[in-house]
Amino acid sequence: MQCPATAVMAMVAVLAAVVDSRLVFPPGSDMGYIIPDDPESEKYDDDTSWQNYVDLEDDKTQLPQRGAREALKQVDEALWDILQSSVRQEDNRLGMERREDTVKSDPVENWHGRWFPHPPQPDTRMKDEELPDSLKDDKHGIAMGVPHKMCDNGKVNLTVDWDYSPINYTCFDPKHHRLPVQTNLSSVEQCIYIPKGYTPQHLCMYHTITYNTTLPTFGPHRPIWPVYGEYKFVPVQRWLHSIEHGAIVMLYDPCTEPMLVSQLRNLLTACLRKHIITPYTLLTQERPLALLAWGCSLEMSNVNATEVKEFIKKRALHGPEGHYPRNGGFKEGLIRRAEYPPGAEGKDSNLCPE
Repeated sequence: MQCPATAVMAMVAVLAAVVDSRLVFPPGSDMGYIIPDDPESEKYDDDTSWQNYVDLEDDKTQLPQRGAREALKQVDEALWDILQSSVRQEDNRLGMERREDTVKSDPVENWHGRWFPHPPQPDTRMKDEELPDSLKDDKHGIAMGVPHKMCDNGKVNLTVDWDYSPINYTCFDPKHHRLPVQTNLSSVEQCIYIPKGYTPQHLCMYHTITYNTTLPTFGPHRPIWPVYGEYKFVPVQRWLHSIEHGAIVMLYDPCTEPMLVSQLRNLLTACLRKHIITPYTLLTQERPLALLAWGCSLEMSNVNATEVKEFIKKRALHGPEGHYPRNGGFKEGLIRRAEYPPGAEGKDSNLCPE
């Protein structure tokens, strides 16, 4: 196969036979450029002679013959193809060099100076496949309610879900930031269809859990669920497990009018034992109160006793494990443990007994 340089030289010879030109190689390059010869300087006796000379040259000018034009076109196309091929080869070579440089210059492996703020640490987090078989479950991925420090025992690594910031449970300036009571806004109830075969996954504390909505009513959560009752604050990754067990979760903005919070609390605790009460800062200012059940939520601007009881009777004790009676093992921030309401006779199924 003829090399590109030889082919170029051959075609240059053809081109030179057609037009007066020369081949120029830039310093340090094996690729040349064809340029026409410099025209000789012309001498004229006066302005009139100059004009006459131009007229004569115009008369002598002839267009290239058809064969010559085709030869020029073929040479031009061949040179263009060779030039493009050379550019592609050079790009490929430079790309390979850049990739090799990237692999060789790992800033972490090759850095021997000081680090700010501290040297990077290797990822030592557990992996699910490294857990003992006693923690594994075909249904949830991780067994429910089995405390283990390698996964979740309700006591360690809790800052993965909450950094203990008082912002989550404090109204810092009640005098100016207390939310006004709006009695003219109706409540908003929303439910999502959840297939009966759906089973939320349990994730250990070395997994971060986030949700695509501010009021999740189903989804992955921690294996250890909270003791039923009222809390200083409970992260969503915990109380979602309570919802799966049929609980009703009461949420309220920390700056909600205390009278409304008290009214809703009294109604809930008088209806069922399986409840969680916690402040929550992602509610709207127009409706700073909410009740959550499996797949459903009720957002409220004020408290209507009839509406609240209807929601609890209709939505409580649902979920894949809605009638599971046991308390959980998480009790960080627990203020008041839940009890069976009067008249329930120790049965969770007796909702809102009169």
